[in-house]
Amino acid sequence: MAKDTKKRGRRAYLNDFERDLTGSYRYRGSHYRYAGSLPRSRALAGLWGLSLGTLAALLAAGMMDGPGLGRCFYVIIPYAAAFVASISVVYTVGRLSFNEDPLREYVLEQTVRKLPVRSAVTLAFSALSAAGGVVYLALNGLNWQRAVFVALCAAALAAQVILRRLTGRMDWQKLEETACRNPEESAGESAPEEKNAD
Repeated sequence: MAKDTKKRGRRAYLNDFERDLTGSYRYRGSHYRYAGSLPRSRALAGLWGLSLGTLAALLAAGMMDGPGLGRCFYVIIPYAAAFVASISVVYTVGRLSFNEDPLREYVLEQTVRKLPVRSAVTLAFSALSAAGGVVYLALNGLNWQRAVFVALCAAALAAQVILRRLTGRMDWQKLEETACRNPEESAGESAPEEKNAD
């Protein structure tokens, strides 16, 4: 019985690469072209601004006294989670930006499909950080750095709300097989490393 060599799970996208007679890999999977209501360059610029703005706001919040770098677990835990999630959003936007249109299906799955989820996680933990900061203020009193911490977390939350609305306007249309074949682009390329899948 022939051995099943197909990849499964996170590495399933490698099945879309085939080795030709010269030993080079060719991509045989589907392609998706951007079909959103906004120009792609404008949409990507918006994603960059919002994702980097979120990261900058959370980084600045961590430099504030009190709940920012304090020892209050109900503030610092969601804050740390929001900060890590915001880094994953920036990474996803970067990967989407550096892959040309049309996108290969596995790139679409690892960027376009995952961005709203990662944005939602950042939004949720930013909201929890801001709420925790408000509770901290109520229990420990107000000073300007504590107030700024809450404001920065709220700003990160607002940026992610806008980012999610923007991603909703970025539609992608699957191309027909004959339309997406480009021998010059597919020939002689290397199969992506398995570790790059996320």
